[in-house]
Amino acid sequence: MVTGHTRDVYTNNKKSDHSSDSLALVAVVFQGDSIRALRGFPGGVRHDLGYALHRLQLGQIPPDRKAVRAVGAGVYELREQDEKAWYRMLYVRRENALQVLHCFEKRTNSIEQKDIETAKARLKRVLEAEREEKRNAKQALRRK
Repeated sequence: MVTGHTRDVYTNNKKSDHSSDSLALVAVVFQGDSIRALRGFPGGVRHDLGYALHRLQLGQIPPDRKAVRAVGAGVYELREQDEKAWYRMLYVRRENALQVLHCFEKRTNSIEQKDIETAKARLKRVLEAEREEKRNAKQALRRK
């Protein structure tokens, strides 16, 4: 049975939005099939999770995020639900972007191991790409 602990928690808590509208938004990068999975969520769930992402882009902390240490340091989940299921978006904030690692639906209280492994693999690729980018930047500076 899905409970009502997150029902509209993102869209019903807008008191601090207007003061941050002039700030530059941090980019959002969807890893793997995350955007396709998100697009498959029900409309209200998509709207609420999208709003939570917008708050993250502004540097705000959504009221219902939870650390997912099983995936890695700095990884959080945004949670939403409807009468049928729970919906999750796992993300990590990096220097230049919010990296959405995995979006999925679940029907039990815990995150399945396959979803943890998917998010871990995508986090590993993000971190490797960052290291490669830094290496390339250092090499470019040495050439100058």
